[in-house]
Amino acid sequence: MALDAYRTSGWQGPSLKAIATAVGLTEAGVLHYFSSRDELFVAVLEARDREYRETYDLSTLDGVWALLTHTTRTPGLVRLFVDMTAASADPNHPAHAFMQRRARTIVELIKPFLGPDREWQARVLLAAAEGLQIQWLRDPKTDIVADLKRLRALIDPSGDE
Repeated sequence: MALDAYRTSGWQGPSLKAIATAVGLTEAGVLHYFSSRDELFVAVLEARDREYRETYDLSTLDGVWALLTHTTRTPGLVRLFVDMTAASADPNHPAHAFMQRRARTIVELIKPFLGPDREWQARVLLAAAEGLQIQWLRDPKTDIVADLKRLRALIDPSGDE
């Protein structure tokens, strides 16, 4: 339900009060289950990733592109992801371990769609995707998927769309 609050929120994402209302608790009640707001936010991102794995066929490149296209319909979640990505630079932040695991998972997920230098190509595409999300938040006309497809074609000219 907290994920739904983000899914339907605008650019700023929902307040803790809106999340609490969505799950039928008070703000204090929500924080009873999480040691901090940031821990709650990481749980929202984990729920989002689980839902995406169930919804999109990420064993195909078309499924990966469809997922990336979908992200532009959820600005509140993208903003949360960007905020937690920046916060995860602190090894003591609740998002740190999650973002490390997520990066490893994504690199492994996209390596099969790349050429001979798969590890490097996957890391560069992941970094570009994260950076393009920031650009998209500043300018929603940014076409994340088109830019990533162009980048992929440049770093792996032998690959298929």
